[in-house]
Amino acid sequence: MGNITAKITKRAMRPFKNFAVEARTERVLAKEKPISAPWHPTTQKRIDEIMKNNPHLMEEQSNNKDETLNSRLKEVYVTSHDKPEIPISTEKPLPSHRKSVEQAEFGYQEPVRVTRGKLSIRQALVLIGRHQQDPAKYDALALAKEFTIHPIVSGNILKHFKTFEYYKPPKVKTAIEVKDYIDLKSLPAANETAVQPQIEDHKIKS
Repeated sequence: MGNITAKITKRAMRPFKNFAVEARTERVLAKEKPISAPWHPTTQKRIDEIMKNNPHLMEEQSNNKDETLNSRLKEVYVTSHDKPEIPISTEKPLPSHRKSVEQAEFGYQEPVRVTRGKLSIRQALVLIGRHQQDPAKYDALALAKEFTIHPIVSGNILKHFKTFEYYKPPKVKTAIEVKDYIDLKSLPAANETAVQPQIEDHKIKS
């Protein structure tokens, strides 16, 4: 929001900034040039001594040109060139395998070698699963020996971590079945309870 406000303000102020630019530029150029800052007294004293001892030095530098320096300046120049084209090497063709990289099972590339005393996610899941299948056989000490980890570490893993388990909810009866609640034999017959409609004869008498 702040960037949008700044852009709108900048666009609105642009006509005022460009108003009478040439006249304002001429007024600035007509002013006297700013005076440069004075030198330090020690620097000014040393320059005055050099000018006093070598009065011809400034005249030579202002009137006479050093031909050696002039020749060196003529040799210095800058040339621009177009961007060079990079040749396409036919010896190194582009890779033909263009299939996408398969997604890792656990979201990261599993290490080929696991350091002693450490566990990968796959090993940890196997450890927890074995303990849940047979806690007596695969206790913390047995799993620590199998996976070469400290027994305290294996005990903490079994204490604080478990794999997901699926619990099937009980069947909920949503539809009411008639045979479970009403005995069909107890229902009255249709002819006993049926009310015959009384239809009056509205024939036109002659």
